[in-house]
Formats: sequence, structure tokens, C-alpha cells
Amino acid sequence: MTVTEIDVLPNLRDLGGLPAADGRVTRTGVLYRSALPAPGDARPTAVDHWPARTVVDLRSAREFATRVHPLRSDDTAVHQISLLSDAEVAAPNQGAHLADIYQRILTNAGERLVEILRVAATAPGPVLLHCAAGKDRTGVAVALLLRTAGVEPDDIVADYLSTNEHMGAVLARITRFAPELGQTHPNDRDLRGAIPEAIEGVLAQWDTHPGGVHGWAQSHGATDETLELWTARFTVST
Repeated sequence: MTVTEIDVLPNLRDLGGLPAADGRVTRTGVLYRSALPAPGDARPTAVDHWPARTVVDLRSAREFATRVHPLRSDDTAVHQISLLSDAEVAAPNQGAHLADIYQRILTNAGERLVEILRVAATAPGPVLLHCAAGKDRTGVAVALLLRTAGVEPDDIVADYLSTNEHMGAVLARITRFAPELGQTHPNDRDLRGAIPEAIEGVLAQWDTHPGGVHGWAQSHGATDETLELWTARFTVST
């Protein structure tokens, strides 16, 4: 891993260009995902508009509290919406139970996922979602935003799995920029990479819920207005 590679924010991508329902497509410049930003990062070339105007940091309270967020500025608002507790982040042997972790996020953090949806629908864009690796917590949150907008499960899984192409840089960054986590990072959850069955289980939960993913979101506090605003903001007719 060269100095140049580790100083560029890995696993960063614009989620525009994905086919959605009714012949629509997701817009570019609206929603980004990435691994953990770090102080002194070089300007990324993977997206057109940088920095994002709104950042949603999905890390736990302990992770978030270690330092001022490097993207926070007069022009960029940072929202902390934790999807896993400090204890859950530090728990050992997580890689063998990744699907269970994702299901616990749905059970324990459903209202927080809906809050992410609300922020994405209403806050200035582009909106960047990240955690530490940009894989698990980010993967579940991004899946909700994509599925709500009508992106098909196969395309959501494909985006989720593309994180595996970046895991070498992601793990190097976590080791360098999150030393406060000690031996819990890189943990086995990160070392296992993205596992399709884990995100497929999440998508199945939403699609089998009465009313589908919209019904699930509404059962956790989403309003019709939020769902409509997000779909209108994130998709466009082709």
C-alpha cells in the first residue's frame, strides 16, 4: 500500500446511474458512500462534487467522539446516527455472524435508519454515508435508500459486493486512522469482506414486510412525504 493510496478516501462512489422502478434511474450527485474519511485526505477523483454538503456518520459514539470529523465545516454538516453500539462494534467473531448483525440493525435501529432516510431526503446534497469500512452499517443504510427509491435487489447486492474491490485500502486506513479501537480493528467482520447472504437477508425482510420496504419504513416512523421526497430527489425518468 503506497502513501498515495492510503491518503485517498477508499470505497467512495456515487450511487447515481442505477436503474430504478418505472423506467427511472438514480441521479448522480445526490448520494455517495465511502469508508472513513481522514484528516489530510487528497481530493478524491471518484466523484464530481466534493466535499459532500451533508455527511451521515454511522459509527458508534466511541468511534465518533475520538476527534473532530475531518469533513465538518461551514459548508458541510455532519450528522451522527449510530447503527451499532460501542459493544457491538467491539464484539469478537463477528464475521461468522454478519447476517445476524445486519438483522439486529433492522431490529434495534429501525428508527435510526428512517432518520437517515429523512436526512437524505431533505438535507443539502450531495449526501455522504460512511462508517469505518463503509461496508456493513453503510451497506444496510445505502440498501434502504436504494430499495426505497425502487432499485432492484440484484443491483443493490452488486453495489454492496463492489466494496470487496477496495478492502485492502479500507483495512489499511482503519489500522492507521482508527488506532483508538485497538485490536478490535481490523476485526474479523472487516476481514471477511462483504458477504452477499447478509445483505440479501436484509432485502428479503423489507420485501416480505406488508407494504414492502415502504411499509417497513412507515412502521418505523417514515412519513409518506419523506418517501416521496426521497424518490423524487434521487430518481429521474430516462
